[in-house]
Amino acid sequence: MSVSAPFPVAFNGAFDRFVVTMGNQIIVTTKTGGVFRHDVNGNTVGPAIAFSGAKVAFNGPVDRFVVTMGNRIIVTTQSGGVFGHDVLLFLGSPISVGSAFALGGSKVAFNGAFDRFVVTMGNRIIVITENGGVFGHDVTGNTVGPAFAFGGSKVAFNRAFDRFVVTMGNRIIVITENGGVFGHDVTGNTVGPAFAFGGSKVAFNRAFDRFVVTMGNRIIVTTQDGGVWAHDINGTTVGPAFPMNFVLSHFTFASDISAGNRQRTLDRHRFALMRSTGCNNLSAEEKSKLHGAYDRAIHHTTNTDPNANASAAVGGSSLSVNFGVLFPQGDEEISQTLIHEMMHSAGYTHPTRRDPPSGSSCARPDPDVFDCPGDNGVYYGTAPLRAEMCIAGDQSDVRSRLTDRATTENCVIDDNGVATIHKEASRQPLRA
Repeated sequence: MSVSAPFPVAFNGAFDRFVVTMGNQIIVTTKTGGVFRHDVNGNTVGPAIAFSGAKVAFNGPVDRFVVTMGNRIIVTTQSGGVFGHDVLLFLGSPISVGSAFALGGSKVAFNGAFDRFVVTMGNRIIVITENGGVFGHDVTGNTVGPAFAFGGSKVAFNRAFDRFVVTMGNRIIVITENGGVFGHDVTGNTVGPAFAFGGSKVAFNRAFDRFVVTMGNRIIVTTQDGGVWAHDINGTTVGPAFPMNFVLSHFTFASDISAGNRQRTLDRHRFALMRSTGCNNLSAEEKSKLHGAYDRAIHHTTNTDPNANASAAVGGSSLSVNFGVLFPQGDEEISQTLIHEMMHSAGYTHPTRRDPPSGSSCARPDPDVFDCPGDNGVYYGTAPLRAEMCIAGDQSDVRSRLTDRATTENCVIDDNGVATIHKEASRQPLRA
């Protein structure tokens, strides 16, 4: 089973400037005013599609904020000017950007560095200032109403700590440098007190996480290399991060690894990552930690041990692959090995496997004494071994395959915390 090529979003560093959402589309605007969309279907991000029509926000530093309101892209300038582009829809999908037009009425966010964030909520533009003040402008047709101050709590007033502000329904959400998520419910013209969301952290990798937007009840993070990670929000709980486009361009390889082996390794990683998102053999916390490991820059080297498939340090950021031994075993075996080792990178470990004593076999498992595939015991019940089961299909098929594999394979963690999957051709079968 192959994996389609990933479609990175806003990966062109200094060229891609703004990311917003409109319906189920992620929209990217570039420094030269180009506008591109990525359709989101379920948990999958589609390819970039260029809009026809007008350019958007191409006036360099003059154009400061870009937001959306319904099927309209709104640009606010340094001097507080507000310009709109109506987006032509076809069968619900935006296809063409209309010419820019000036909205009449009040200026918006013209106080330089003092006005820090601009978001929208319904037909309202909301400006959040350096000191946490919240001001609104109601938009009626093509006219921006005068600014009014919201009552209630301050929002995002810790400049060194509060990094992203987005909205979700009638809620303002603040994401901090360390991934903390805080909400303010808005009732009329009053901002409620801040409350902390439970669950996972969001966008806590400052050097890597670049844009944060929302789509329905989902927070979406776009990384420097175009990866897209999502968190579903349930009430005041943030779900674990999961990948939506499986971009792994932050993975690195030693110079002696061929282009073909690099590409196949990435493809098998993406397959493992894709299968892990819907895998019932891993808990939500285990998936979150695995995805966190995939969000790191994992460096790949060549393992020359003739009896090893691959190895990785527990909690580390490097993975060593024996391409000559592992790759001839086929794509499923490669993905199972990679996900096993990535679980070690995520910090999970396991004891050394115990073989059946003389006179015993896995025909009659005894998990208190020895380890057998599918016994959910102290070895096969650990996260790295359960992660392998995400790859090959249903339980019975996996149990059969793991039984065959276990006749010649064993993962051993040495005193330095390096986990190596060994090939042991002389090992006796574990089953009668």
